[in-house]
Amino acid sequence: MKTITALMLMILTMADQPRKVLLFYKPAGEQQWKAQLQELEAAQKEIRERDIEIRSISGSARNADEWKKWNVDTSEAFTFILIGRDGGEKLRSAEIVKTDKLFGLIDAMPMRRREMKKEP
Repeated sequence: MKTITALMLMILTMADQPRKVLLFYKPAGEQQWKAQLQELEAAQKEIRERDIEIRSISGSARNADEWKKWNVDTSEAFTFILIGRDGGEKLRSAEIVKTDKLFGLIDAMPMRRREMKKEP
């Protein structure tokens, strides 16, 4: 019984965490980063519906810990990472990710399917 209670508590806690899109970029990838932001900004309603937090992380020395934490290849000019509510990496790309691909992936996730059932 304790295991079930702990599991339910863990699921409820994860549901409170937003999904995250992390955009890592260096000066050479600035155009990709800007294009990715435009792609995401054009779908703000869908971003909010899916509870996605977007963070941009430049390749500066003060952000080195973030690059290391997410094991981002420092030779890449641009890296897109999707982090699920559970804190796990769901997608990584060195290319711009179209919103239909992003939303399709998220909408196929079990937690998102449960969310969609609850939505009016």
